[in-house]
Amino acid sequence: MVDQSVSVLWSRPLHLRSGSQAMAVASGSLVVAERHSRLVRLDPRSGAQLWEQRVEDCWGTAVIAGERCLYLSQAGVLHCFDLDNGQRLWSTRGMSLRYYVSVSDSVVLLGGWRGYHPLMRLALADGKCLPSEGAAFAGAGPLAWPQPVRWRPEGDSAADAVLIAGAGLPKLLVMAASGAVLREWSLPAPVVFPDGDGSYGVSDDGRVTFLSGRRTVMTFHPVSGVQVLWHHERDLRPRPPILHGETLWLVEDAGIALIDLSQRVVTEVRPLPHGAVCAAAPVSGGALFAFTDGSLVTIDRAGNVGARMRLSARIGRLVPGDNGLMHAIGEGHLVTLDIPTTATVPLR
Repeated sequence: MVDQSVSVLWSRPLHLRSGSQAMAVASGSLVVAERHSRLVRLDPRSGAQLWEQRVEDCWGTAVIAGERCLYLSQAGVLHCFDLDNGQRLWSTRGMSLRYYVSVSDSVVLLGGWRGYHPLMRLALADGKCLPSEGAAFAGAGPLAWPQPVRWRPEGDSAADAVLIAGAGLPKLLVMAASGAVLREWSLPAPVVFPDGDGSYGVSDDGRVTFLSGRRTVMTFHPVSGVQVLWHHERDLRPRPPILHGETLWLVEDAGIALIDLSQRVVTEVRPLPHGAVCAAAPVSGGALFAFTDGSLVTIDRAGNVGARMRLSARIGRLVPGDNGLMHAIGEGHLVTLDIPTTATVPLR
């Protein structure tokens, strides 16, 4: 089932079911772990391989940070490679049962998967451990994936920082790369996040969206701080809200809810006979949703459904790329799509 306005630009078998976070995308760059023990950099538009390196497994976490690529293997080794040529710059062992990798300025932050280990800091330059202070997170429980931001209090210059939230603490903290807590806000309820995935969405104007509890959508802005954006009438799935302009896309158990924030109008997009939503990402003029039956569907700001496609493998994660590309990883395959900027059709 294909809407011809959507096309598969290229696909690549990974030969094993790589982890959904084993892919990293940045401007002009795509890195993925595959074949059990290989990390490769690919050309995002052609899929051509540019370099490869040996790693312990393909179920870890890949992150691109400027001119460097980081890969944290499930075996607990954090590698740092030169993004341009693949040269191994350093490797640090002893990081087992850690999963989240975020980079802020010159510091790498590793989060313990499911709260097994506290947040730790390493130097991006050489992988050496840095002092960490966990008192601010006491009682927070498992931490959400730290979200890099540019923190800019009114009148001050912008600085690299991360957002910190825990499943057991109704607070949101801004933490500097140094580990110092710069600001914190009380929330109606703890931040909700899916197991092993990110909890934040980033809008076109720089606002970071997240769920506080199962019905409250909130935003963080580097200047204005934290605000309540929307109270929903029903429970939402633990997936990052998608915000573009004054339109908000939310995932419910029964379908997708679109919110026109300027008019406070809710449009329900249901039923969608494709199973549950397993991944979502913003696209030009709307949002793309991947479902458990392999279907990909775009939904525009008016609630129109279009750009339907069904892939043979379920998609675990969608990451936007350059110039209308969308990179999708799941069940042993990496697929790059060309996403249309228009051509939606009315919902039937």
